[in-house]
Amino acid sequence: MGVVYLAADEQVPGEKFAIKVLKRGLDPDALALLREEARKTRKLSHPNIVDVHSVNVDGDRLYVLMEFLEGKSLHTLLDEEFGRGMPFSHAWPIIEDVGTALGNAHDHNVIHSDLKPANVFVTTSGRSKLLDFGIARVSRGRLLHARSGLRALTPAYASCEMLEGKEADRRDDIYSFACVIYEMLCGERPFREGTALEAREAGTRVPQLEGLSQGQNAALAHALSFERAARTASVEKLLKGLAAGHPTRSRAATLLGGTLIALAAAAGLTYLVVAKLAVPRYSVVVAGAPSNAQQAAPPAAAASPATGASNPSGQSIAVLPFVNMSADPKQEYFSDGLSEELIDHLVQGTELKVIARTSSFQFRGRNEDARSIARALSVTHLLEGSVRKEGQQLRITAQLVRGLDGVQMWSQTYDRNLVDIFKVQNEIAEEVAQALRVALRNGYPAMSREPDVRAYNLVLEGNYFKARRTLRDVEKASRLYQQAIEINPGYALAWARLASAYLVEEILRGQPSEAQSRRVLDALNRAIRLDPNLAWAYYTRAGFQGSVAWNWAAAKADTERVRQIDPRFGYLPSALGDIALVFGDVSRAVELYRDGLTRNPLDPNMLNSLGVALCAANLLQECLQARLNLMQLHPEFGGVSRAVGTAHLYLGQLAAAFKAMQSEPNEDYRLRGLAAIYWAMGRRAESNAALSSLTARSASTDPYGIAAIHAYRGEIDQAFQWLERAYRAHDYGMLDLKTDPLLRNLHGDPRFQELLSRMRLTGDGQPERAGVQTGNVDS
Repeated sequence: MGVVYLAADEQVPGEKFAIKVLKRGLDPDALALLREEARKTRKLSHPNIVDVHSVNVDGDRLYVLMEFLEGKSLHTLLDEEFGRGMPFSHAWPIIEDVGTALGNAHDHNVIHSDLKPANVFVTTSGRSKLLDFGIARVSRGRLLHARSGLRALTPAYASCEMLEGKEADRRDDIYSFACVIYEMLCGERPFREGTALEAREAGTRVPQLEGLSQGQNAALAHALSFERAARTASVEKLLKGLAAGHPTRSRAATLLGGTLIALAAAAGLTYLVVAKLAVPRYSVVVAGAPSNAQQAAPPAAAASPATGASNPSGQSIAVLPFVNMSADPKQEYFSDGLSEELIDHLVQGTELKVIARTSSFQFRGRNEDARSIARALSVTHLLEGSVRKEGQQLRITAQLVRGLDGVQMWSQTYDRNLVDIFKVQNEIAEEVAQALRVALRNGYPAMSREPDVRAYNLVLEGNYFKARRTLRDVEKASRLYQQAIEINPGYALAWARLASAYLVEEILRGQPSEAQSRRVLDALNRAIRLDPNLAWAYYTRAGFQGSVAWNWAAAKADTERVRQIDPRFGYLPSALGDIALVFGDVSRAVELYRDGLTRNPLDPNMLNSLGVALCAANLLQECLQARLNLMQLHPEFGGVSRAVGTAHLYLGQLAAAFKAMQSEPNEDYRLRGLAAIYWAMGRRAESNAALSSLTARSASTDPYGIAAIHAYRGEIDQAFQWLERAYRAHDYGMLDLKTDPLLRNLHGDPRFQELLSRMRLTGDGQPERAGVQTGNVDS
């Protein structure tokens, strides 16, 4: 139907839009109708529907100004990565997102009319968006000249009624949605290349899908009925039928009424905070967007106590992700890996302030002015470059740029063999140090022995997939690390990375098991035996001991060991801050998170953790500002609307709290927030209804969240009953026990102190376990 362009607003630096130019000629009456369709779409204002800003005319050409998204269409995703279909666990978050968007549209009497995989977009943050509302319906009429006379719909996804030219009905959207779901799950359309009319005439029945229950197959078949009268009446009924027998994954509470925490891209986990992540409905992430759809760089972090950003002082540097110039786009993992290695060299080899990967990699693929990037990251210099890898041959270019004026201070090209990669990394670090007149220390912690370059390459590739955060990708990373170990069994870092991937897998799958925990510990023990000074291994083990084993003494000891080995370890401030927060030392946690933000100013997890700590410290205005900064920098960060709404609630700003909470797309989070806000407003019946819905949905997956709402409402006995369930289920939300403002009504009750004692949050030591038994681990 059209061509889409990426556009910038020169009056607003950093503002990006997508412009869809329709290919067909414009009839004068079409503009008014299409503008009306755009107005209806704007009125929907839903996080899973692409924003349409305006419809405009240039001569006889019609164009639509739209929200700019980074990621891939579902059509591309199925074609490139899931040709034979997705596992239901991968497909379900997308199905929920699209279903929620479609249901919202139908509630506003808006029909899509052309639902197909190409009109579903999965962003790099994992959220799915529905595109092109109304455009197909307008172009299907007589208002746009169509030489071929073909309707602007896709026959393979169209109901019989649509193919017959009848007026669109919401049940036609449901038919198309069912076709899309069917294709997601098996890689084929329900009637292959045929249409619904052809299938009806031939008496064809929809083949059942393996892996789905009888009830789920029946729900799909019902939605694919040839006649409207027999078809599923609402999207909600279709979703309910598909979810039967396959409940959504646990959405455990995160830090202190905060947001759902994504895995830190560089680390693969965020220490104790990783325990508080669940698999959100937005966790099907497509990493590595095509070059023509890169994400706009976030605005510079404001210089405020909330973010910790400041003017650059002294010598500081950010290593931007090196550009992959290889013929094979799959070699991007290698250019990413080289960039990460250079960050480590500069952190550990010089006294430079070096920005962490999580922040600097947000400028991947941007044609952004060096000066604006330097201001956003608060650094004096940038290191950028490119990598071309063809077989065993490498060409690496690197440039050092002064952030103040964008002047290139130094540039070098290296043509080497892959086996020389370790030498090249050292050479680049030395060149940067000399250009900045900063001496490289001799104390850079070298590997116990240089790994086989094949094993090293596999570790880099594993890191790349682990950073993509989905269970499927993390499992692939585990296999790559295992291959590296098969090549070089003495490669300590490969063992540590494997343990980290195992830990992420364990948490993504839900409650821990003894077998899963044992393989994490076995890999960590092997890594530490091979290299007793490997900071990454102790950091990962500290995360395991805190988040899975609830062994606070061991977590503290391993974190202290990280500090002894490498006091500049990038994730040390957040690790220490997480422990401080769990034990209620909120002032110390705030201090540590702010310190971490000086080296990682755009990291969404750190910004979220700071907001959590500020709320716990009763610094409510600063907490709100931190969360508003997070929303500005990372608007698609999971649960950020709920976090903002909760901060408004704590401040007594109920109208603002209600508005923010209504825009929260995660229904569990929205219900939790609304139950508290309605209660504060005195709207008891609506609070009861929200809490009842939450309990019906999440009794087995989020007992801590239900307990927190009962506590806020002053229902003390019910709160303790749900906290007991949370304790026995080993709910990760229990890590918030000591600091959650929603639990303050419980603090004077002896049962609260008894629960803290069982959690061993009144001192060091191994807690009583309601779940997996792990025991202590020797170094």
